[in-house]
Amino acid sequence: MSQIRAVLFDMDGVLINTEPLHYRMWKETFRGRGLEIDYDIYKGCIGATDAFLMELIFKNYGRDFREDKTIEGERVAVEKRLLKEEGFPEMPGVVEMLRGLQEAGFLLAVASSSPPVRIQEAMNYIGAKQYFSVLNSAENVAHSKPAPDIYLDTARRLGVEPAECIVLEDSENGSIAAVSAGMICVGLKNPDSGNQNLERARVVISSLQEFTTELIRNLSEG
Repeated sequence: MSQIRAVLFDMDGVLINTEPLHYRMWKETFRGRGLEIDYDIYKGCIGATDAFLMELIFKNYGRDFREDKTIEGERVAVEKRLLKEEGFPEMPGVVEMLRGLQEAGFLLAVASSSPPVRIQEAMNYIGAKQYFSVLNSAENVAHSKPAPDIYLDTARRLGVEPAECIVLEDSENGSIAAVSAGMICVGLKNPDSGNQNLERARVVISSLQEFTTELIRNLSEG
């Protein structure tokens, strides 16, 4: 078993609790186009890209927004309004967790399906950007989670092997991606991320306070 050198984080639902915000954002955007989306359908895209959501909408509702060049601008406008009103909701204990892991000598990175600008804004907002060596978006790779591309690319950017990485994920799509990349996955059970299947994770925790240096070292030895 390789020694763990790097800790990779999904962002939404792990570092910031934005999944409820994302659903409201998309629900309002699609409503403006005469479509009411159901959460049970929407939750299938949690942990994936906007393009993945458009495929999901087409498959379940028969409405094709895949080549719609204006929907992104409308979504961004709704998101900006909601964030201005409410801000990025950070997960409890996130900065303390990151500080402890950095002090323990781990390389830290974000590997998110969100666009690069949103990752930058969110990490700046919660005061966490300084802890990360890499902020990486799935827009930089060919395939979204559940494909392993984002995690493999993030490991490459960090200069470490996949087997030297551990991932914290809250979604089924993300856990599939992490395991497919050959990394240890820890699942974070976030009720706001829906009833996600985290059975592929080596262990499932319910708070960031449980994601400790001791846990990581125990998993790397196991």
